[in-house]
Amino acid sequence: MSPPTKASLRPDPNQYRITSKSTWAGKWRIAAGVGVFGLGIAAYGWKVDPTRFAFSYLFGYFVALSLALGSMFFVMVQYATKSGWSVTVRRVSELLMRPMPIFAVLAIPLVLTIHLLFPWLGAKHHEEAEAGHDTSAEHSSSDSPLAEERGYADREPAAMRDMPLASPKRMERAEEREETGIIEHKHFLLNKQFFLARLILYLVVWSWIVHRYFKWSTDQDQSGSLENTTAGQRFAPAGIILFAFTLTFFAFDWLLSLDGTWYSTIFGVYIFAQCALFQFACLILMTLALRSSGLLGKAVNVEHFHDLGKFLFGFIVFWTYIAFAQFFLTWYSNIPDEVAWYHKRWGDNGGTWQTASIALVLFNFFVPFWFLMSRNIKRRLHLLGIGAGCIVVMHVVEVYWVVMPNFGPMEPSIVDLGCLLGIFGVYMAFVLHGMEEYSLVAVGDPRLPRALEFENA
Repeated sequence: MSPPTKASLRPDPNQYRITSKSTWAGKWRIAAGVGVFGLGIAAYGWKVDPTRFAFSYLFGYFVALSLALGSMFFVMVQYATKSGWSVTVRRVSELLMRPMPIFAVLAIPLVLTIHLLFPWLGAKHHEEAEAGHDTSAEHSSSDSPLAEERGYADREPAAMRDMPLASPKRMERAEEREETGIIEHKHFLLNKQFFLARLILYLVVWSWIVHRYFKWSTDQDQSGSLENTTAGQRFAPAGIILFAFTLTFFAFDWLLSLDGTWYSTIFGVYIFAQCALFQFACLILMTLALRSSGLLGKAVNVEHFHDLGKFLFGFIVFWTYIAFAQFFLTWYSNIPDEVAWYHKRWGDNGGTWQTASIALVLFNFFVPFWFLMSRNIKRRLHLLGIGAGCIVVMHVVEVYWVVMPNFGPMEPSIVDLGCLLGIFGVYMAFVLHGMEEYSLVAVGDPRLPRALEFENA
């Protein structure tokens, strides 16, 4: 009898598929229904309070986008490191990144409300100037739009104690002129045309990378071609570099510049840490759910979840290091322009954001750090799922904490929930629909046998 060929050793491409009898069949319709319902609430919010809607929509948009971005990063890293153990869990990440092009459509409301999000566009000032109103007096007082936006009236005296100015009004006028100068200095980046051109570039680059990797992987299910793996490995270093630059500048554009005078050179890394941490938590929960339904067979075992738990734990530490480094350097320097961002999340707005700030320290670091440190916890899947679920919830809280203080006090609204459910529901509808179209495991990958027999030393 002749020995088996390489093709005969490959699993059946239909082995890890969602069939019509599966409990997962048609689940995308439920997600789509949730999305439509949420977007209906969001549309109502747009009509009633356009400014609130703009910030709420950016919050929901980035929560969903961060999962797709984190999944894209995970996939490229697995190719770059020629990883074998992760082949059986990689396809779930590929399916999570697959709907990237829909974010171009979902970005349309952001573009239409951009003047409500970014005070440096100066919409109010330009409208009044065009109407023939004298705005010079406004810019020389603490009642000007920029001063109001920056919250001068609510700042603690301690944040201003190093300013060599005799009176509060002189202090406010001096800072107003200084910060207007900062905006003008950044005009090359902070102008609407270039700003939107960069958004288009980010979405095109991300969609292009996702398309390449997803096509290489799914085509390989049928052909088993080694060239697909080689191509993915060869492109991974360039892809990761493109990812790093585009994510960093997206973070600067759409999150950091909500306060156009604030700056942090580590902010891009901070946002990356959020995306990666959220991705690992979601990957664990999604894989656990698919495994419990029997759709993954024995392709994903405790050893795989143990390693995913290690990654989750490691990125908890990484996120904490980056977040604390950004906070500590800002606190230590005690420069008013720098501390204003944190002050808004602690002392401004009546201190209403203090609860969220404390919750992030406790439940995005302290509790999950000690909880997931144990090897036994990471190997008990229901406990690992609890830890991952905590991170998912806190990621939503953190994005809310980054975006919404620029709108005002912490007063959650149904519009916030509607935007989150609407965007995430639409995104998950595409993810779940893709799960019905493609195998849940990369059955054509040449390293699959190694992944199926994976065992930690």
